Amino acid sequence: MKDSELHNFFKVAESRNISTVEVAEMLILNGRQIYLHFIKEQLGTVLYDGFKKAEKPITYKIESGKVYPLTPDSRIDLVNALRDKKDKSELKIRIEWEDIGNNDYGYFIIKVKVNLISNLVIDYEDLRFLPPLSNIDGGLTVSGGSSHAKFFSDKNFHQLVLRTMRKEGTNWNIVKRNLSKHTLEGEKIKIIEVSNHEGEMRPQIQFSTVDFVEPYKVMESTFKKKLTAYRKYLRQLPLPSNDR
Repeated sequence: MKDSELHNFFKVAESRNISTVEVAEMLILNGRQIYLHFIKEQLGTVLYDGFKKAEKPITYKIESGKVYPLTPDSRIDLVNALRDKKDKSELKIRIEWEDIGNNDYGYFIIKVKVNLISNLVIDYEDLRFLPPLSNIDGGLTVSGGSSHAKFFSDKNFHQLVLRTMRKEGTNWNIVKRNLSKHTLEGEKIKIIEVSNHEGEMRPQIQFSTVDFVEPYKVMESTFKKKLTAYRKYLRQLPLPSNDR
């Protein structure tokens, strides 16, 4: 991968007015890689040689200029580190090797401590899975339209929806019905009937935590509209299909 194809993770988030956590989650939801770019030579520790766990710690010298993808489990570690606003974190990368003469190949899993701001990068091709620069307005743009469909303003509820989508798929109704299965400790979901401005009874989703005085509320019709817009935007999410 050429340096010209790499974009600094933090600068990408800043230029699109979204958080680094959101950038990571969008890439993960779309099955994309997140990379570490080693600007200078660095030492790591070999954890696995293929599927075989290293019997004792082995130091591995990572050459300057190299770019390697994070392992799937380390992408989750990254999200947690970003959420905790850490500047540095120990992450795992996959380094493939090949011995052409002996027709042999394999890979190493290396653990390395990195500076996230300096080393974390995105492939140019994966920028298409993020909100475009020209359409940032605190929300997501529906493909092919000029209006903006804002996602949920409550960050905890936003995270709950993303967790549910990863496990249950992207159909809005199935996501709604399964929200309570993916709440964290102290979080609660209630779906009740409330009167709309025309006096008609309609379903409303209420999300609360132990810290909330009042629950975050969203009408079912609004929930459906926002998830549909989000689904269109993310394009071909690698999640179970729940289309009915």
